[in-house]
Amino acid sequence: MPAPVLQENVYGAETWYRELGYYITSRKEQYERACKFFDTAVEKAPKDKRALLGRSIARAKAVQYEGALADINRALEISEECLVSQAQKSLYTYLNCNFEDALVANLTCLPKRKKPDNFSMGVMHCHEAIENCIGARAGRPLRDHFKIIRKLAWKKAKEVNQPYVYKPRRKKKRKKKITEDGKHDALVPLHKRKRPGAVLSDPNLKIYDSLFSHQEAADDIPPGPPFPYRPLQEYTSNIENYMAAKYLESMYLDKIFLKDLKDNSAVGNPNESSSKKILQILKHGYKALSYKQELLRVRRPFYFIKFQEMTLLSPTLLARQMKEDAKVRLRVQADAKALLAKIELYIERKQTRVALEAAEKLKVMCEVKHKKFFPDRAEYLKKIYKLLARAHLDLKRLNPNGLAINQDRRIYNMLGYPIAAQVSKDSVLKEFKDVFIDWRKQIAIAEKRLLKARDAEELAWLYHDLSRYHAEIKQYELGRVYARKCIAEAKECDEVNWVINATLLIVRINMQQRNKTDAKQELQGAIQIASTMNNPTLSEYLNRTMEIVEDFHFEDASSKIHEKREKQIISVMMTAELKSEIGHIFRLMSVMPSSRRMSVMPGVPFAKSKKSSKGKSSIMPARSRDEVGTAKSMMTATSTKPAEPNGAMFLQLMQFHLD
Repeated sequence: MPAPVLQENVYGAETWYRELGYYITSRKEQYERACKFFDTAVEKAPKDKRALLGRSIARAKAVQYEGALADINRALEISEECLVSQAQKSLYTYLNCNFEDALVANLTCLPKRKKPDNFSMGVMHCHEAIENCIGARAGRPLRDHFKIIRKLAWKKAKEVNQPYVYKPRRKKKRKKKITEDGKHDALVPLHKRKRPGAVLSDPNLKIYDSLFSHQEAADDIPPGPPFPYRPLQEYTSNIENYMAAKYLESMYLDKIFLKDLKDNSAVGNPNESSSKKILQILKHGYKALSYKQELLRVRRPFYFIKFQEMTLLSPTLLARQMKEDAKVRLRVQADAKALLAKIELYIERKQTRVALEAAEKLKVMCEVKHKKFFPDRAEYLKKIYKLLARAHLDLKRLNPNGLAINQDRRIYNMLGYPIAAQVSKDSVLKEFKDVFIDWRKQIAIAEKRLLKARDAEELAWLYHDLSRYHAEIKQYELGRVYARKCIAEAKECDEVNWVINATLLIVRINMQQRNKTDAKQELQGAIQIASTMNNPTLSEYLNRTMEIVEDFHFEDASSKIHEKREKQIISVMMTAELKSEIGHIFRLMSVMPSSRRMSVMPGVPFAKSKKSSKGKSSIMPARSRDEVGTAKSMMTATSTKPAEPNGAMFLQLMQFHLD
């Protein structure tokens, strides 16, 4: 069926567009879509009062109060005595936060019409908003928040006196330092980072000012006169989410979700147009929620809410609230005790994976629950860290009743060389067998916690987990750095279990990098520490690990690894002559047999054959046995011929003739 032909000048088109806009507004509740039809209706009939009134309603529903007020003013120019338009104008004036003008408009029209009660309700709303802002129920905000007001006034006066400095609106995000391998540097907690204006503790290391030095004026606010009153809201670290929860109630979670979603990696995808649409929707939704929150804040200021919470609550309501808080506190403490008992039970049963999951739940509870409902969370956190150190250390054990090969499997698994192809029934190996863990997600969670961490026990736990996670994704340098930091924090809080766990992680990283010498040195230190712990099981485990490391033989490495290492050594040389000489030495070394050649990588033997049997399969068709036999005979025939003097062979031949 052919599509209908639309003509521009159709009789009654403005009425059709106007009624379609009313239908979409009232039935479909698609206000922005309805505004488009109302725009067309107003364009075709600029004097249509009903179209202007409908567009003002749709704009008000879409939180476009300025445009709604402009449409009502145009409708009143057409008919000034329309009480419906006047009632809508009073409402939109109130929604635009012009409470005095809205109160005057409602009081003017109230004698003309009392039913329906648009004007009487408007008077009540305006009175309430004005009383909330400047009435007795708002308290004394200038007195109670004097310190904050003085601080803001001091900063404003300083900005006025200083010359204008252009500041871009968009702040550039600090990028993480990226190394050559594409990995960022190790993170440091925020409270341990050096500030640019920090004072050095050692006076000999301090740089004193001279006559020619330039120093910016200090931003410190001078102390004011003694003032007996304190602000009602002192903590402002999470003030944004706190205010959003007060005004938007449950919708504040939507605001936080929209704010964090733009930084989510899932938003950016190869489909660029769809990503832009998603970002536009996020921006529009976040902007609408923020605008709505500001409108509600103007009607009920934040100082009014805090004054109501602090002073104007009745004794019965306060008693009820304290009773409810006590119930919540008892419930939270009971849940925490139950989780802590489960962790201890799982550790006694040697169920390490389940114990770690329960510890994560208790850690999240300590982070989420308010200090008012969970006053003992610091003690619970210390217990969690000690139990976690014990759980990780319990994995380093041997079974005296088992076979020797099964004991070695545990140690090989710890070193990152699992040798069991089938699903093992060993109590240690089966804990993390066939368990999917998103290591990068765990790294992101641990890094967020690390920035806020302060206690040495917590830092030791986070550094240990970050070292373990980076070792799993083969970022060994970062893993070693985090393990060293874990040892330092563990020594500070005198927690020997974390020292042993982090040392064994370094041993694993050294073995993965084929550095047997450093691995034995770290193991020797761990054995010395274990001898002071009166733990014969751990000492036996570490001694057996030392034996396995000494007898361990690495797999043959390909020549590409040695070539890469040689290039790195050449790039370190300072002058071009030295680089050419070292390159010439490496070329001479490549001619010598592998048994007489010096290794450029400790612990990595040279490949005995040029091509490994485990190489990638070729796309060329396989040859028959006869062809392979003829090829081998040709190779043996050509091997008797003298080699061509090219490369290092040519240099060696020239040196022989010169000598």
